[in-house]
Amino acid sequence: MSDINEVGTTAFAVACYREMEKNREHRVFNDPYAHWFVTDEIREKVDRVTKILPESVEILRYRFCILDEITRREIQAGMKQVVILGCGFDMRSLVFQTEGVRFCDVDQPALLEFKHKVLESHGVTPCASIPCNYLEVDLPEELSKAGFDIKFPTLFLWEGNSMYLPIELIYSFFDSLCARIPSFKIAFDYYPLSIINRTYENPEVVRATDMFQRTFNVTWVTGFDDLSVFEKRYGMKVEESKELLEVGKRVAPEAVDSVAALAGVYSYGILSYGDG
Repeated sequence: MSDINEVGTTAFAVACYREMEKNREHRVFNDPYAHWFVTDEIREKVDRVTKILPESVEILRYRFCILDEITRREIQAGMKQVVILGCGFDMRSLVFQTEGVRFCDVDQPALLEFKHKVLESHGVTPCASIPCNYLEVDLPEELSKAGFDIKFPTLFLWEGNSMYLPIELIYSFFDSLCARIPSFKIAFDYYPLSIINRTYENPEVVRATDMFQRTFNVTWVTGFDDLSVFEKRYGMKVEESKELLEVGKRVAPEAVDSVAALAGVYSYGILSYGDG
């Protein structure tokens, strides 16, 4: 388990949550590769979490679903470059493999090394990748070195990242993107400030989000009450900004009532810059 300890458990836990979908009669997303990254040890840990916070499974389904929908929609609309920030064991490069479309994984070196070993053991050639902390490098420059044309429109998938990053680092990162990439979209998930600072009106929701952070030994530090800050600061367009609750009502209405309180404070957004 030394490789897993080095990478950390979060990426493995997400893969485990994605693996669960294969057992559902009505699937809201498709990931036939997630089980490649899941061990019995990880399944046991996630099982303990889901017994404590069963709502987490359903809410994450909505997140996975909407990011898949966005990816599919943008590729169908002609997007040729997709960059997955903090990719973990995201396999959208295979799920949405399309002629003429290039994917790039961006994550810490140890994680990408492990991921590549797993993929190669299954006869899969990894997509292009940039092993780095994307907040500490000139990502547009690194993309150019990896063979991407930063003058062409690019879709950035920024899933499960924003709440863990200090706002000043987020702004610095967006400064870099907007300065060098003339046309891009970025899709991500986020919580409101009241969840981050624990002032949300429903104490049960606060307790549940606290429990999630304690269980996975993580801390949420940044939230957004709306995305207008990006319009004001960068001139970006907010193309979509909705609660995951709305996704659940649409794709899994049979279960959404049981998780409505938590899904109602978890949102996704799509920002576009330039021609997007």
